[in-house]
Amino acid sequence: MASILVTRDQFNITPQGITHKPTDASFTPHCGAPLSGSMRLGQLENDAPTIGDHYDPDVVKELMTLLWAEYVAANLDLFYGGQRPEVGGPQNTPS
Repeated sequence: MASILVTRDQFNITPQGITHKPTDASFTPHCGAPLSGSMRLGQLENDAPTIGDHYDPDVVKELMTLLWAEYVAANLDLFYGGQRPEVGGPQNTPS
């Protein structure tokens, strides 16, 4: 079974979080701490289909983490009032 290519344009990014549109996997940041929050796997939680292509959950999560960290770094005013914190990827907490 082949994995479908995961690309930047498949993600919707807003100050409220990031969502992988094809699978509805998402990361929602905690208020006041945009690099920590909750990740919901959407359709990635379903068992792998027996026929056809699918998205690799690890690849989706990896790209989601990267894109969210880039978004926060590029929009510090939205999250930190312009102060530069230490920027890394999202930290998952159980939902």
